[in-house]
Amino acid sequence: MLVLAILIAALCLRLNHIGFGLPAINDPDELMFELGALRMLRSHSLNPGWFGHPATTTMYLLSLINMAVYLVGHAMGRFLTVRDFAAAAFTDPGLLILPGRVAMALFGTASVALTARMAGALFGPVAAVLAALLLAVSPVAVGWSQIVRSDVMATVFMQLGLLASLRYYRDPSRRDLIKAAMWLGVAVATKWPFAMGGAAMPAILIAQTARRRLAMAQAIRAMIGFSCMALVTLLLVSPYLVLAHDVVIRNLAGEVQVRHLGATGGTPLENLLWYLGGPLRRAMGIGGLALAAAGIALSARSVEARLLVLPVLAGFVALLIFQHLVWERWALPLLPLLSLAAARALTALAEYGVARWLRPGSSWILAGILGGALALPLAAADLVQARARTHDTRQQASAWAIRHMPPGSTVMIEHFGFDLYAQPWRLLFPLGKAGCLDAKGLLHGKVDYGAIEQGRAGRSNVDYGTMAPARAATCRADFAILSQYGRYAAESADFPEEYAAYRRLLAQGRIVAIFRAEPGKSTGPVIHVLSFEKNMIKM
Repeated sequence: MLVLAILIAALCLRLNHIGFGLPAINDPDELMFELGALRMLRSHSLNPGWFGHPATTTMYLLSLINMAVYLVGHAMGRFLTVRDFAAAAFTDPGLLILPGRVAMALFGTASVALTARMAGALFGPVAAVLAALLLAVSPVAVGWSQIVRSDVMATVFMQLGLLASLRYYRDPSRRDLIKAAMWLGVAVATKWPFAMGGAAMPAILIAQTARRRLAMAQAIRAMIGFSCMALVTLLLVSPYLVLAHDVVIRNLAGEVQVRHLGATGGTPLENLLWYLGGPLRRAMGIGGLALAAAGIALSARSVEARLLVLPVLAGFVALLIFQHLVWERWALPLLPLLSLAAARALTALAEYGVARWLRPGSSWILAGILGGALALPLAAADLVQARARTHDTRQQASAWAIRHMPPGSTVMIEHFGFDLYAQPWRLLFPLGKAGCLDAKGLLHGKVDYGAIEQGRAGRSNVDYGTMAPARAATCRADFAILSQYGRYAAESADFPEEYAAYRRLLAQGRIVAIFRAEPGKSTGPVIHVLSFEKNMIKM
């Protein structure tokens, strides 16, 4: 019953203000995933057309959700055809984004349930409740469960694979070996780095061989079979990895970056400290992190935890710190494992406290009190985070623009400001080598991801700074709403050309409004609104 109550609370936290920003889209990747899903629906094809993550399972799920939304709308008479549905979705992406976010919230809640199962299997029922509680209220886990991305889905598939691997260790059977391999294949089809979830199986097979539960030849055959089944599952789930291999190679080349605005890493030690002091501290609090560290040491004493959790945890940590880039969302697969470890430490602490000062049988009460003390500040941070997201600087800038920009204006914007679509303005959007394009024209033409990719030409960001300099004349406007200038200004040493482009732009106009995030009150980048005396942007 306690786990069920925690799951209900976890879902409520993930649904709280889940429609933030809409119809505008503050995370551009949400639109990228939905465009791939919508493309399949419109073209009656199973080819997502993009494989950078590869996110195939995510886009397949979104396609099914979009189909359900269309069928409901069609039954109600709102959409006569798929074309009508696509046209409505391009002007109001909330039709697609909101159901997709709800699906991600459900996956995030499923991750909490699977964490409870794994903790219960390894450390007992009290640890199951504590691990579920810590993950349920983790602000990082909650926040990314409200955004359409592949990370939370991949984490769920990884956890299912680990549970199958645990069953295989306890009672080696071909069925559980196949299940573990299949879940690994599905996880990789969702996001490439989750291949690290397969690190537990070699450790398990080596241990079974050492304990003489399997002969060496059997263990080798099992490992080969596991690897082959995972690969076959990956290709069955995402066959276009082979059928469209040229696109796959091109997408992967675009994902390999040494620098990224706001996400450039450093040495392995610097990256480790960044994750510890940033995403992981925000996810678990200082106390939670300290308990997780103690729990990792305690888990090493358990054969099952040592084989199942530690190889995957170590593999992901190594993967993160040796990357050129750092992203908060890359820490997501660590959170269920760290929650397990922290729960183990909490139970041990409670048992020690009972043995020293309290009467026997009350350790679960002390563990609950300690867990609650850790969880309450995190839950409060969740509520603040959800409320702040509803006051994003981009929506503040849109509200200002609606009040101050006259009809007939030409406005350049850098973010997906669908909340401005209905305004009587001409909207321009900078799109790489294509220059500034008419945003409403793009939407009426039903732009798909292929068109955006062609314009991006491998650029990680689509903004004025990365636009082809020769196309600057296409950005003639009366006003500009810049959402990226502040970020380039902060990293001008790493992006001198992009920063110089903005400086030339600002020299031709004047800043009429600035919107900055306030901790605990609002989120988003620094937004600069420019007004140009002459309807011309020069280079």
